[in-house]
Amino acid sequence: MRVAVAGGRGFVGSAIVRALGGAAVPVYRENYEEARRSGPFDVLVNAACPSRRYWARHHPEDDHRETVAKTKAFLRDWEWKSFVQISTISARTQLDTPYGRHRAEAEELCAGRLIVRLGPMYGTGYKKGVLQDMIGDRPVYAAGSSQQSFAPVDWCGRWVAEHLDSEGLWEVGARTTITLREIRDAVGSRSTFDSDWVDDQFPVVTGPEVDWPDASDVVSWLKEHSRPGES
Repeated sequence: MRVAVAGGRGFVGSAIVRALGGAAVPVYRENYEEARRSGPFDVLVNAACPSRRYWARHHPEDDHRETVAKTKAFLRDWEWKSFVQISTISARTQLDTPYGRHRAEAEELCAGRLIVRLGPMYGTGYKKGVLQDMIGDRPVYAAGSSQQSFAPVDWCGRWVAEHLDSEGLWEVGARTTITLREIRDAVGSRSTFDSDWVDDQFPVVTGPEVDWPDASDVVSWLKEHSRPGES
């Protein structure tokens, strides 16, 4: 089996590549045309949509191009037997933002195929987001009561790799939730919550399942990565 993984060097894409091992063909900007010409592929996984919500708000046209137009190109220009769209729970919860709207629009292009909406994640390659803000004692621009289903990115990568023959819309993450305030207090961060916006992020479509991760495990990971000298 040959599986093209678009965005194969990104946070999620690289986790999918690790899970697939030798079956993966990582795709990124520098090898896009070479990889496209090397088809056909048994599966094309599109994990290339950017995950920068703040950037999308201030650059909506660029975000639309990188999300919707790029998805169209993978569907139209590449040879594949099955297509998997890696999306985000924000496609349901944040339709009032460019980020959420564009991901929902990209999902519509993939109707009838496997669409995986991922929730909040942590682990190998994590560089930006609310957890990084807590590590740095920086302000968090969401309400402390926000409930999120943090899951290890490598677990999410394995889930995708093991469900390539599935269909329909899945929301994937931890089977439980934890509030941002609970995380902050548990790790002793000095971050403040500088917004009343409740940023709830947890699966409600075809999930969660009993063997999915526990969101509270993020606390142990964050404590380990909050130690001086560690990244």
